[in-house]
Amino acid sequence: MMKKLFFLLMVFGHFTVFPQEVTVEVKDPRFTPITEKVSVITLKNSDTVIYRTVNIAIGEVLVIEFPQNISLTENPTVGDAGLLRIEADSDPLRLRVWGLMFPDTPESSMYGLNSNMQFKINSGQTFIFNLVLQPATNASNRIIFSYPEWEEAQKDVNRMIEEHRRNLEAEHEKRMKNIERDSERLMINFMARSFSEFFQCNNYSARTQQDLIFLRSDRICKIGKDGIVTMNFSIKNRYRQRFHIEAVKVYSMKGGKVEIEGAEFHLDKYSMQFDEIVNGAIAFRIKDEDYSTEYIIEVIESAGKKRKLELKVSF
Repeated sequence: MMKKLFFLLMVFGHFTVFPQEVTVEVKDPRFTPITEKVSVITLKNSDTVIYRTVNIAIGEVLVIEFPQNISLTENPTVGDAGLLRIEADSDPLRLRVWGLMFPDTPESSMYGLNSNMQFKINSGQTFIFNLVLQPATNASNRIIFSYPEWEEAQKDVNRMIEEHRRNLEAEHEKRMKNIERDSERLMINFMARSFSEFFQCNNYSARTQQDLIFLRSDRICKIGKDGIVTMNFSIKNRYRQRFHIEAVKVYSMKGGKVEIEGAEFHLDKYSMQFDEIVNGAIAFRIKDEDYSTEYIIEVIESAGKKRKLELKVSF
């Protein structure tokens, strides 16, 4: 703020005004100057607006640091974008400020020029900086804001979140155990009811091979009238390289070869080395009107030769 003072002279009861006038700078008392190269400032919950005057150098960066979990609620606002360039990083929040030069202007002529910068953070405080271009010897390089009250409150929040997470995990584990127990009970109940309605199994010896990969099956069962059909199988690798299984499918031969949707298969493992045998089984639900006496098991290789082995089984 500038105030003009006029020198007056009263001569013989009259005021005479001299032509010259003196300019005096009046500083805003709210702005606290920062004079250290590295300044550490402690924030408090009672702070609302923080005013600071900071010298910055052309060609050097001023870094303003905040604790963890502090973030901007709005982008910094600059009074004169031609004097300042600002970049922001989050987590933790860091503002980087550079002083700029006007084109074709000597650096020394820039000294004393200033621009304000304003921003607000999520803990509620507003910051107003008066940034003044100065020689590097008079400029600050880093401002570190500490906030003990905020950091302690965040620790309490983190403790509450961690406790809530543990409670949720315990509740989830309890529910999963209940679901597993109920599922097992329902499965046993289904098996008992299905066996009371209908049960049919057939033993046989079926085998096929392709390029020294052998597929075998020796048992098929139907449990319940509108129930489950299951069949076992085994795969033996006599090829000199590993055999990798991508999928196992089953087809009904009633009215032609039709893939059965919703079939589930189990394998001890999906990859086998030379002379290794892997056991598996496949099961699916079927309605009585869709019942077939013949099925085809198909094993599909996931890599290499992409072989498909098909084996017909029947009741």
